[in-house]
Amino acid sequence: MKYTVLIAEDNELLRNMLKDVLEGWDYDILTATDGHSCLETARREQPDLILLDVMFPGLSGYEVCAALKQSAETRSIAVMIMTVLLDTESRIHGYGVGADNFLIKPIKYDELKAIIQNLLSKKMYRDTLEEGGSVVRVLQSFSRLLAVQTAEADAFRMKYCNKLLESLGWDTVIAERTRTALMFPSPAKLAEQTGMTADKFIDLTDNLRMGHYLKPMLQFLNAPKNNTRQFRSILKERNCLEAAELVLIVNRYTELFYKEKNREKALVVLNRESDEYRYNPIVLKKLEEILQAERFLEDIQKNLQ
Repeated sequence: MKYTVLIAEDNELLRNMLKDVLEGWDYDILTATDGHSCLETARREQPDLILLDVMFPGLSGYEVCAALKQSAETRSIAVMIMTVLLDTESRIHGYGVGADNFLIKPIKYDELKAIIQNLLSKKMYRDTLEEGGSVVRVLQSFSRLLAVQTAEADAFRMKYCNKLLESLGWDTVIAERTRTALMFPSPAKLAEQTGMTADKFIDLTDNLRMGHYLKPMLQFLNAPKNNTRQFRSILKERNCLEAAELVLIVNRYTELFYKEKNREKALVVLNRESDEYRYNPIVLKKLEEILQAERFLEDIQKNLQ
């Protein structure tokens, strides 16, 4: 997984030096030259880490950090404050407004690298967690309408989701996002049962931190299958396009299998739809290989009987 770092520094020389160094460490880099542009870029681009200068004209780095940590949109972003101030009082103030760490100027790049790696590893762990109360409330909202889902179909979908993830070897972040999206019931089916709109059900994910990626995934999955282009760019930016494409294929295969009662017929339809619905060819090929392997094992078992 490639991380994005926002460098918020008004000194052009230092900003460019940091950009060159971090790009050499294989991070994607964004830049901002003042507090207001830092906040705007953070909200729009959702970087993983911000290197934040303290001495900005107008809005100070401390004020920027406080604003970032007070907003649900940006509070999970790791913030490292860069300062020439060595006194304890300044650090206490920084931690008080939510800073995750400090870096004293002039910058020592080996120290910078170690702190960045530490902050990003902690952020990855935190991003896999949710506040229990938020999750419970959202799932309760869905569960009151879960009559449209069947345990058998859910197990069937998760079975092929897990087989595909194991075969594809995707990293744990993408795999968990895939399983999360798969577990949520179809907004379109919920809408059919209740008369409410699918968008209202999707908006329930605004109460979750994972809504940052889950909401566009559900919007993608709920869109007409030949009209998903508008969601693909944002899904790619948020590192969940492949996950959404896998869920799309698994959902459609499950639907076709229960309709046709035959995996070969379901696969034929999937392949026929592939160009129109822009199915991920790698995922579709892996599913075909999995189904072929299952059929091969069944033939062996029959011959042994």
